[in-house]
Amino acid sequence: MERVAAVLRAPFALLVRPLDRAVAVLDDAPESRTAGGVRLRRAVATLVLAFGLILVGRTLASGALPPLAQLLIVMLGVALFLNRGGRFLRDWVPVFVGGLAYLLSANAVQSFDFTVHYTPQIEAERALFGGSLPSIWLQSQLYDGTTGVLEIFTTLMYVSHFIAPIALAFLIWAVWDRRGFVDLLFAILVVTVLGEITFVLAPTAPPWLAAEEGLIPPVHDVIRQALYDMGLTPIADQFHSPSYNTVAAIPSLHAAWPLIGVFVALKYRLPRWVVCFQASLVVGVLFAIIYSGEHYVVDALVGAVYAVVAWWIVQLALGPRVGAAQFDGR
Repeated sequence: MERVAAVLRAPFALLVRPLDRAVAVLDDAPESRTAGGVRLRRAVATLVLAFGLILVGRTLASGALPPLAQLLIVMLGVALFLNRGGRFLRDWVPVFVGGLAYLLSANAVQSFDFTVHYTPQIEAERALFGGSLPSIWLQSQLYDGTTGVLEIFTTLMYVSHFIAPIALAFLIWAVWDRRGFVDLLFAILVVTVLGEITFVLAPTAPPWLAAEEGLIPPVHDVIRQALYDMGLTPIADQFHSPSYNTVAAIPSLHAAWPLIGVFVALKYRLPRWVVCFQASLVVGVLFAIIYSGEHYVVDALVGAVYAVVAWWIVQLALGPRVGAAQFDGR
């Protein structure tokens, strides 16, 4: 078993090792610790942080979400101020590469001509809930065709999928000495890869798409309408567009990612508020994806199973060592 774990760890170590040089040059060099070096580093950090905040601000003002690259610039500014710029490059370059690979693979799935599965999840959903579909039932009880507090909450929960994991990872990296940083990022990477493989081999349609095909009663496009009503037109225009992966219902990565955050917070005994927040995020996201018709309950259950499997794979790969840095010798 240890030999298998060593084989699984090897690619990760090879990826990180070349970036260790940045730590020696930027963080540990004697010049960086002099009074002049500190002043210069903080001045550069302030400029980088200001640049990143301007980019993020302009993006938000345009009604779009800031991409990962802009968020990384903001975080790099903070890291430089803390004299951890080299460590940031070493730890976060793989994150950027993984995020780029995820976007490329998600877009590539759209070009494949595979049979999309509609009915298995509908039948499973009806078997679980006595013939009814939770998305249809929730909208019939709660949605009146207008954007209110509940719809804004649903939209925020859905969008948190793209922001919350990065925010948690940066808090772990900057505040809690990277406790669980490796576990979190590689577990998300593994579950995403497993999900992308499933999307290619067995693409599945969400409730709203099944409704468009007339297979189930109509499903209101709650999130898209809320985005328009909130003035986020660019995001709304992209939602359910041809560039949006519409056949990635099973497994629900929206359900898997925050659950992995719970696993990390519990394993590394992060502050109780972090555990409670992550658990609340799981519940909020589950409600959002079902109420909005973006996923069936079955999708979320399969996503949870994928999260557990990914967590097990990462724990096997990392081995018995528990610590902030699995690959840098700390």
